[in-house]
Amino acid sequence: MRKIEQGEHIPTLAITFKIARALGVSAAELMKRTAERLPAEYLSGSD
Repeated sequence: MRKIEQGEHIPTLAITFKIARALGVSAAELMKRTAERLPAEYLSGSD
């Protein structure tokens, strides 16, 4: 988890579902909440 939280590792879709289940939310809700906390440049789609 530490590496994910620090941006050192990008979890697979399967891991995302496991994290969501452990938190008691859907994967969609987890992604929504995560996106709300990210700076806008992370969501712009440009690399």
